[in-house]
Amino acid sequence: MKCVSISGGAGHGKDTLANKLKCLLESKGKRVFIIHYADYLKMVATQVYNWNGLKDEIGRDILQKLGDKMREQDEMFLINELLRILNLVKEDFDIAIIPDARFPREIECLKNIGRTISIHITRVDYKSNLTNEQNNHKTERALDDYSYDYNISTYTDKEIPEIDLIIKNILQV
Repeated sequence: MKCVSISGGAGHGKDTLANKLKCLLESKGKRVFIIHYADYLKMVATQVYNWNGLKDEIGRDILQKLGDKMREQDEMFLINELLRILNLVKEDFDIAIIPDARFPREIECLKNIGRTISIHITRVDYKSNLTNEQNNHKTERALDDYSYDYNISTYTDKEIPEIDLIIKNILQV
């Protein structure tokens, strides 16, 4: 199974890009699914901390602090959960898209299990609604100097010129 990791700041279009890639790849006959490192984290936040699912100031704070607690206990916790799922479904899908890589180790672990393409997306015209503390949290800064396969700069509701090249690269054997 191939993996596509997508990174970028909060609100920059990671999930939008993931959904666009999924549709395009499925139109080429590929079996694709989207999974997030934070899916388990969000489940705990919802079930245990009564998070309402909104990534507003309170929601983002809950997610960042809970993620910190999980990583303090086991730096690999969320990574290992995702890797277990990838291993479980590897025969059923051609491509997994992970649109919330926040740390170098998350991308490198994917590269260790198979062909992985890393993408960073920046929405040029985006005005962050994060607090200064949230914007400077390690989940927003840990990949600032990472070297990606693709760096995309886009504007809201604009086409991504690199998308055809990315699709071609993903489809290569």
